[in-house]
Amino acid sequence: MAIVNEHLKSNTFTTILTVPAGKSYAITNILVCNNGSTGTADFDMHLVPQGDPTSNYDTRVINNLTLPAGETFTFDNEKIVLGTGDKIIFFADPTVTFTTVDATTMVNGKTYEIVTAGSTNFTLYGAANNTPGTVFTMINAPATGSGTVKLSGYSNLAATVSYLEV
Repeated sequence: MAIVNEHLKSNTFTTILTVPAGKSYAITNILVCNNGSTGTADFDMHLVPQGDPTSNYDTRVINNLTLPAGETFTFDNEKIVLGTGDKIIFFADPTVTFTTVDATTMVNGKTYEIVTAGSTNFTLYGAANNTPGTVFTMINAPATGSGTVKLSGYSNLAATVSYLEV
């Protein structure tokens, strides 16, 4: 069994899983957790066949499900088999504000906003410049220096998909 995890971006489609060429996956479980300590978060889930666009009218299987803070939704009664190129995609809302952390804690692929540049050269890590307020996607982790950042454009929701290759 394999597992993929993803922190859901807010107000944009987040692809959690795309089945590679020549493979088929049996989805055994999908979990969505609201990791916030207060408030609710909403999400849509789409099962998108290879080559099809994501569409609220054709591919959405969960519409605007609201999760209170600290709650987890489990999608495990239905068994789904996905073929080559099929995808599981989420849309989440609302965007939340995250705490400021040291730039040295950044993770590749995550989107951050520069809070303070300090001695960190953020252009080495995907930013266009070192100006506070600049949003960028992290590359080349781990970072060095004394700069600070916060996650940008994410919801409080995290999704986990477990599957078997069939």
